[in-house]
Amino acid sequence: MSAPVVERTGRVLTTRDAAKYCGLAHQTFRNLLAAGEGPKVFKQGRLNAFYPVDLDAWIKSRLVDPAAGSDTQERAA
Repeated sequence: MSAPVVERTGRVLTTRDAAKYCGLAHQTFRNLLAAGEGPKVFKQGRLNAFYPVDLDAWIKSRLVDPAAGSDTQERAA
């Protein structure tokens, strides 16, 4: 089965704008990209380019509901 097709239209954000959009410091965002833990990235010439739809999906995947009582919190105690 193939992955769902995502409609990528609209404004393309630079790395600095994408970091701001995600509420992260520019260097933190760059560190996550370098570690392979960042959102889907495209190239526009030599520059990174990000679509808001990909940033939204990435942010959603990183969010944790503390009321859900995850295993990670239990192991840390």
